Amino acid sequence: MFKIYGKNCINEAIRAEHKIYQLDIEELADKKDPNFKNMLADKGIKYSILSKKAMDKKYGEKHQGFGAIADEYKYVTLEELINKPKNGRKIFLVLDGIEDPHNFGAMIRSCDAFSIDGIIIPKNRSVSITEAVAHVSTGAIEYVPICMVNNLAQALRKLKDNNVWVVGTDASAKEEASDIAKDLNIAVIIGSEGFGMSKVCKNECDYYIRIPMTGHVNSLNASVSCGIILALLV
Repeated sequence: MFKIYGKNCINEAIRAEHKIYQLDIEELADKKDPNFKNMLADKGIKYSILSKKAMDKKYGEKHQGFGAIADEYKYVTLEELINKPKNGRKIFLVLDGIEDPHNFGAMIRSCDAFSIDGIIIPKNRSVSITEAVAHVSTGAIEYVPICMVNNLAQALRKLKDNNVWVVGTDASAKEEASDIAKDLNIAVIIGSEGFGMSKVCKNECDYYIRIPMTGHVNSLNASVSCGIILALLV
């Protein structure tokens, strides 16, 4: 079972037909948002009214008055990502050692915003799908396929075997993100918050790109960099 909390997260879960077993609403939230209750009635979803103390105990203090017990989020396989039909190019996001759940959640939001075809993460030394990640994604996790692989380098090679070009990110790269041809299928790698891309991923890159920056600070938060790069690539 998986806890979903926050009205937007729950609203998107319901829209995406995510299986929900129990839904709870805080007393004050129940009175402030009749439209949400009407939507639940239309969907035939029953709910319970809880005190703030009970909601805080069950869902933590960031529930915003809404919480639910739902099915676990399911990973897709790499084969499913590669073989999913699509008209036009495919763009995948590869996360190489991202460990901050808030960064991961924000990246999922960016992927949904730019219709990225899926996210690939390694099994080890990486953040996974957690309740905090789902909350930060504000519901975007319902729409972005996420694949967990045992070996990131092997996954990149399999992508390359299927006509996908691997694009690494490096502040010292000569090419900018906007220079990549818009008709290429690509898998863009975002490296870890502290160390960037690993050597094994660097070895698989066909291109290296950077974000053009003109200010004094030469580095950005990983999720901010991810959003900018995806915007320039699509």
